[in-house]
Amino acid sequence: MNKMRLIYLPILLLLLTSINATSSRTFTPGVTEGDYFTYEMYGIYTSSIPNTTIIIPEFEKNNTDWTQIKITAVAGSTIEQTYTLYFKNDSGYQFDFETDVNPQNQEPFKISEKGVPVCAANLNPGDKIPTVKITLKDTVNRVYFDGKRELTHACWSQTDEQGDIYFDRETGMLVELERTHQFINPYTGNLIEKTDVIELIDTNRWQVR
Repeated sequence: MNKMRLIYLPILLLLLTSINATSSRTFTPGVTEGDYFTYEMYGIYTSSIPNTTIIIPEFEKNNTDWTQIKITAVAGSTIEQTYTLYFKNDSGYQFDFETDVNPQNQEPFKISEKGVPVCAANLNPGDKIPTVKITLKDTVNRVYFDGKRELTHACWSQTDEQGDIYFDRETGMLVELERTHQFINPYTGNLIEKTDVIELIDTNRWQVR
């Protein structure tokens, strides 16, 4: 199998399809102004034909060192964030983004322009995530450098895609995503699998490593 490791920034765009309102309960952000969350993001391409050359667009190549989300304001169920993409050539790019973690305030099937999934604090299995069309499956404990954290987890499996996603239950912030999508060339029958990975590597809220 032919593998290549690369940054896949469009995952930020693909993960933000909203859902319909599901309940009337209160959904509260678990983050505060000044919190930050730093991620490693990359992708792995795997071809069913050895030594196949895979053409990768420039923006998907392995040129991003890290990505950071900094919380700039919290008002009600709305979280304002600044994203920083830091590249390996010592340059960077920033943009601002706003997320409402209340499902009742989401427009059905509206696709946001950018950002990674963020949810309310203290969600439970069966709750839906307002910025992603998935339902939480269970709660798990994960041991980090300074102790255990409670995470909420969801997974999905479709004909051409499967994935796992984890959120820190206290803050509602994404801590890990792995999503694999299959593409088949209709002319050659060549199967290409693209696995997108997002992993939290640093935050002020707890010591990750």
